[in-house]
Amino acid sequence: MKGKSKILLPGGFVKPGFEEVKEIFRENLANGLEKGGSFAAYYQGELVVNIWGGEADPFCKRQWKEDTVSCFYSTTKSLASVVIAHLVDRGCLKYEDTISKYWPEFAQNGKENITLEQFVSNKAGLSGCETPYDLSWIRDNPRKLGYILAEQKPLWLPGKYHGYHPITFALYLDQIVRRVDPKFRSLSKYFEEEIAKPFGLDLYIGLPKHLQYRCARMSARNSYGQYRETMLDTFKGDIRVSEITQKNPQDWKHINTMNDTDFMDIPSGSAHGFGTAAAMAKFHSILANGGTLNGKRLLSENLIQRFQKPLSWGVDLSYGMEDMYSLGATVIPALEGNKVTYQFGHGGFGGQLGLADCDYRVGWSYLTNHLDIFFSVEYPSKINSMLLLNQGLYNCIHRLENKVVTRQTFRSHDQLQKAIQSKL
Repeated sequence: MKGKSKILLPGGFVKPGFEEVKEIFRENLANGLEKGGSFAAYYQGELVVNIWGGEADPFCKRQWKEDTVSCFYSTTKSLASVVIAHLVDRGCLKYEDTISKYWPEFAQNGKENITLEQFVSNKAGLSGCETPYDLSWIRDNPRKLGYILAEQKPLWLPGKYHGYHPITFALYLDQIVRRVDPKFRSLSKYFEEEIAKPFGLDLYIGLPKHLQYRCARMSARNSYGQYRETMLDTFKGDIRVSEITQKNPQDWKHINTMNDTDFMDIPSGSAHGFGTAAAMAKFHSILANGGTLNGKRLLSENLIQRFQKPLSWGVDLSYGMEDMYSLGATVIPALEGNKVTYQFGHGGFGGQLGLADCDYRVGWSYLTNHLDIFFSVEYPSKINSMLLLNQGLYNCIHRLENKVVTRQTFRSHDQLQKAIQSKL
């Protein structure tokens, strides 16, 4: 009984006024919605929630701790997108420029006029690569990987449609960063030296081996086969594009691969971000509070505003769902009364999420190692631990600000418009 109570009682703290969030986390642990994970939130620049619980390793029953890190999967794209924005702020890049201006070899097979803005908003048609490659090449042979990426033909007419780039997103961006950074660093090294260390973020793109003892072990709640069947039942995109998108890399074919020590330290900004929920919440809090921390600027206010403006929406050709993207970030509209605001950040495989809310000046993040494969298909209709925690967080904020309002969030532009019309 003693061992069981340790699992059911979350660790960490909440600031007075945010007790509801910790109670929700406790209930989620008790009823099985939460198997292992952490949730953190900053409000107006202050850490107000940092809680964790459950099992970091279900095989040896190792418990989640304050310093447990885990994989954020595609939430890593939020970090990669800010690296690009950081270089834009420094004058090394322009979103309006063609990628071939910085990478001449890119200008082949119909990619000559693709702009950086088109690419980061998932409009470039480069969601997959037809030539086999290993993800480890970004670490071991980036030149070879660059040749393959440069040769790829767009899978649709660039700029006309959009489709999520699950893996290729940061592979292309890494090649660009290596060419425009005055120190010729990789995207992951640039993030480490220019963002993570200066701002005190316990975040890594590729988890170094000497830190892997802190890492949670990944496990799945459900099978990928079931996910594929469910996705195909509601698929609205292009089957050919989807198949090519998921064809590579060759060295990542199973969920358990992310538990391999050599695979964990691959520095890919698409899905190899590791850290704590508190660190990811802090990162998004900086963005939600004007882009500065203690007088040090991470990003200009102009670019933060651009991150909140959708550049692509509607049916995603590669994943067949409706979504919204800005400068590399997922955009999630929120409706309170008749007011619409846009949160930005990115979700990750299995239920991870990191978001910045500039309206309430909130940065928050959820991290779990017990992966709900169906989350990306059913979000935000599926009730899970993260959504309940998010709801509880905003309930607390509304009480503190003396607001009586119903808050709705949406995945797609159509859902938002229907909700607005229903209020007229």
